[in-house]
Amino acid sequence: MIQERISVACQKSGRAKEDVTVIGITKYVDSATAQCLVEAGCRDLGESRPQSLWEKQAALAAAEGSPNDTIRWHFIGHLQRNKSLKTIANLALLHSLDSTRLAEQVHRDALSLGITIQALVEVNVSDEPNKTGILADQLPLILESLSSLKNISICGLMGMAGLETKDPRSDFAKLRKLREETLSQFGSRFAMDHLSMGMSGDFEAAIEEGSTMVRIGSLLFELSGS
Repeated sequence: MIQERISVACQKSGRAKEDVTVIGITKYVDSATAQCLVEAGCRDLGESRPQSLWEKQAALAAAEGSPNDTIRWHFIGHLQRNKSLKTIANLALLHSLDSTRLAEQVHRDALSLGITIQALVEVNVSDEPNKTGILADQLPLILESLSSLKNISICGLMGMAGLETKDPRSDFAKLRKLREETLSQFGSRFAMDHLSMGMSGDFEAAIEEGSTMVRIGSLLFELSGS
């Protein structure tokens, strides 16, 4: 069971299980299957494509007699600026803020909606050219530019281990260190409460390195189908 594995990883790192949130990634399943996940107790759902997010939000909101009013939606994919407004309108957390231009658009859209959007800065900790996210050495610069955008609340970092990384723990440790450096440099200007890292194949290593949010998709549905 995933929860048992999370408990073991937390025990190894001296952390409480309650410090880790499981985000059920629904990008490969339909709305009905996502609904089953909610009814099983998973209230945090994640999508990587704007249209899929909009469709599932609408479908689950329309379902009657279910706990859908407690769903917290997370967007984890690359967000195009022209899809920002509709995407952030009912979003609990944007995981993939990866440029100043996107941040400025999200800020304008949040301002027009009268909301403050919670967001994580996505970092390409493996330095792979085909991955989204800013490079680690760019983090102080982008955070400095974000400090004036009052309708965006930066609450942590997001990243993933590289495909060529032999031990994903090293990439997770790098992201944790970046968070510590950010707290040291910027102090109370950014909360930095969260590290979104770890997926179905490496979430235990991520938890042991300090992850507060693990993004699990395929493993959840493999278990539910077994």
